[in-house]
Amino acid sequence: MFNFFFKSSPSQVDSRGEISSWNSNASISVTNNIQAEIEETLSFEGPPDSMITVVGRVYLYFAGNGYLGLQAEPEVIAATCEAVMRYGVGTATTRTAFTSPPVFQVERLVNELFGTERSFYTASGYMANQILIEAIEGTFDRIFIDEASHYSLFDATKRIRNSRCRPITFLHRNLHDLREKLESNLQLHERPLVITDGVFSLLGTIAPIQDYIDLLANYDNASLLIDDAHGFGVLGSNGLGTLEHFNINPALANRTTQDSIDDFHFCTNNTPEITTNLYQAFSLCKAIGGSGGIISGSEAFIQRLKDRTTVYHGASAPASPIAAATVMALSIAAKGELRKKLNANTELLKRKLSEKGIAVNDNPLPIAILTLGSAMNMRRIQKELSKRGILVSYLPRYTGLGSQGALRIAVFATHTPEMINELADTLGKII
Repeated sequence: MFNFFFKSSPSQVDSRGEISSWNSNASISVTNNIQAEIEETLSFEGPPDSMITVVGRVYLYFAGNGYLGLQAEPEVIAATCEAVMRYGVGTATTRTAFTSPPVFQVERLVNELFGTERSFYTASGYMANQILIEAIEGTFDRIFIDEASHYSLFDATKRIRNSRCRPITFLHRNLHDLREKLESNLQLHERPLVITDGVFSLLGTIAPIQDYIDLLANYDNASLLIDDAHGFGVLGSNGLGTLEHFNINPALANRTTQDSIDDFHFCTNNTPEITTNLYQAFSLCKAIGGSGGIISGSEAFIQRLKDRTTVYHGASAPASPIAAATVMALSIAAKGELRKKLNANTELLKRKLSEKGIAVNDNPLPIAILTLGSAMNMRRIQKELSKRGILVSYLPRYTGLGSQGALRIAVFATHTPEMINELADTLGKII
């Protein structure tokens, strides 16, 4: 999805200018050469950070998702190396057998951050969404999903066995359309499940979570499930994600019905009681710079999740070195200093772009989605920026972007004001 450009492979033509027929060996050779060229041009020579090296050239890097810059943090890398020496590389077993200490440390640290009782750490955020939906199957009758939700959410719904639960899409962040879809598709006493990203990283938008909760309060046993891969570490006063951004206690998520009955007062002081069932999963490889996905909630809910998912019984635990890196990254992120730098850089980026006459979404996300004319023009801009040593992403297609696509700029906590000014000044000159 994050398209950079690379040298095209020369075509094989004969003396008449027509494509020559290839034998199988020649075809394989050319294919391998093209693949090698792609790999060379799209491979970093070091960890992705505010500056990267590609094919021997240093670039300012405003693409990707490493918002806090922790994937290049020396302490995180050191923790990885130490864990390799102590625990080896792979865990060589599922979570039902023995598990290395760093995996448990990730779960305990997340519990401390969110005030939850138990967590489940798995190999990817993509997988975490599948696990979460498996765990709550049977608690809903109809699914309504934002059309721009991440692929992992759509994939997870395909595993649901009830044919009536085929997802019904609603327009991106459109409360009116969701209300109409609920009214026209729900039968008496049917329980809706609304699914959405918390942060739509390819659109630079935030789901209107409070509006969804208010709407779903009109339905008995309604549920809201959030993939907060890009919200965790970025949004909220403590960086706990989209729910915290809306002043909702994140520990309200991932609880059983009995939990909610026992702890009906389990709300923050400045928010009303929430009757909608809340569920969410996170990625630890976006803002945090570690790896894997995690689901955090009550003791009873996480135990039910482990009992129901095939992943817990059939998949290996996250690799020990990766878990150790994630522990260190979470510990550093929890201090809040990098998030303050990220917020300052986000404000600076959007202010500088606005001063250049470039329209940007005025929200606290470290993402700027720019639509600057045609697809051809935006590819030109991306190429011109690259020539000047700046890498940004071009998104050729995605729900909500339109047929022309868009340029995507991501700022990290590790970018300096000088880097951001250079990006804005260079962009202003070439648009």
